[in-house]
Amino acid sequence: MRWRESWQLWAGAGAFLAIFGVLGALVQTRWGSLAHVDTSIDQSLHTAALHQTAWTASMRLITTVLSPTVLRVLLGVLVVWLWWRGARIAALWAAACGVVQAALELGVKEAVARPRPLLPQPVSTATGWSFPSGHAMTSATVIPLLVIVAWPHLRRRATRTVTVGVAAVLVFLVGWTRIGLGVHWPSDILGGWLLAGFTLCAVTAAVDTWRPTMRDAELHRLTTRASQRVQRRQVQGRDTDPS
Repeated sequence: MRWRESWQLWAGAGAFLAIFGVLGALVQTRWGSLAHVDTSIDQSLHTAALHQTAWTASMRLITTVLSPTVLRVLLGVLVVWLWWRGARIAALWAAACGVVQAALELGVKEAVARPRPLLPQPVSTATGWSFPSGHAMTSATVIPLLVIVAWPHLRRRATRTVTVGVAAVLVFLVGWTRIGLGVHWPSDILGGWLLAGFTLCAVTAAVDTWRPTMRDAELHRLTTRASQRVQRRQVQGRDTDPS
């Protein structure tokens, strides 16, 4: 069963990488249809951003709160916490996801060297190359990773559904703000999401192939220990209750 799950992850990584390769080729060849879609969406959202100041301010807030720097600090805290709790394989897995994501982002940006949109009256600015979006790629890597770590703690189906829904909305909003603020093309966002999917699948598959069942077992053990602590506190509370 574990062997099958690892190969499903490898297959998922291959699928994400293949689709990203097609998109990257279209971006580099400046395929007309893709350029038309990118330009039309950017221009429409730019017009809205110029006239809706409250909407523009909300996009700036989202893109700042969920910036790559903030998410990487959060990931670093998670790695330290996992290591401290004895989940060493899980900590290495989470750290590897962050390192691979950052390395791929920088490498692909330099290889493709795609300029950012040039809009009249820009409402925001950004430096560096455009493809893929670092905001989109980082959020689509770190936020799902946090959900995976929290998954064993989410016992109810409704809680899991809400958690996945909130995570998906946050990832979408981050990508949307980068387009709405005029600092990325829509295909940059899609490219970031695809590379994030490849990163999560490939790193998880590699770790699970290297140490079968250990990452998953460590995450579930954290839940078991938390439940045991709660039970001990409940017992102690009953023992000290004067009634």
